[in-house]
Amino acid sequence: MIFLRFPHYFKWVDRQIYHYKFKAACKNADRIIAISEQTKRDIIQYFNTNPNKIDIVYQGCDATFSSIHEESAIQDIKQKYKLPQQYLLSVGTIETRKNQLLICKALKHSSQDHKLVIVGKPTAYKQEITDFIQANHLKQQVIFLENVPFQDLPLIYQGAKIFIYPSRFEGFGIPIVEALNSKVPVIAATGSCLEEAGGPNSIYIHPDDAIALAKAIERVLEDKDLQASMITKGLAYAENFNDERIAKNLNSVYQKTIEHAKRRN
Repeated sequence: MIFLRFPHYFKWVDRQIYHYKFKAACKNADRIIAISEQTKRDIIQYFNTNPNKIDIVYQGCDATFSSIHEESAIQDIKQKYKLPQQYLLSVGTIETRKNQLLICKALKHSSQDHKLVIVGKPTAYKQEITDFIQANHLKQQVIFLENVPFQDLPLIYQGAKIFIYPSRFEGFGIPIVEALNSKVPVIAATGSCLEEAGGPNSIYIHPDDAIALAKAIERVLEDKDLQASMITKGLAYAENFNDERIAKNLNSVYQKTIEHAKRRN
């Protein structure tokens, strides 16, 4: 539903095609699977869909993020990509909606010389970030990585101290689930569904509040007990998105669809 909430991120012709397809699908489907409560609310709001035919089935992530790697392997990946021993991490396409610039602004407000690693496919928005970095003398603190092989990504996650996802709007937020499974504390943005992905023990800040983000980063890094609690409780919360639970929920939707078809026929 992002193309409806943020139309300026999409081409006009794409918006027309998406709207036609989504409206027809919502009207004609026996049941609808939404990937979050936020998406369910959007389907109801934008297409006037009966909420009783919408089921929520969350998404998960690849099981490799749950595999704990040896410290030597993590050190090897840091050496391969020339990463510092301690770094903040953000993963996702480098685009306006993902809001990675907020993290750079938070670095400016921090009293510490934190290092930030941003992994993702660049768009024109990257230039806005690099302009800010240069203007504020942050070049030595921010590392961009692109075209990272998938097998390296879990190791980059597990080498991070904090995962930061300040996106303005998401349908769900799989990178957050990847971070939770990687035993990394999460800081994310309010305003969409990221609280659903990160759970009650992650930290959430307004997507325009760089000072709040800076304070949250300092709080997590300085409080070892908080770090441990966020990791333990975050890992437990991530069980909501394991394959078995997703399969069970999908099977329930299929059964409802079959029963509906029997009644109709």
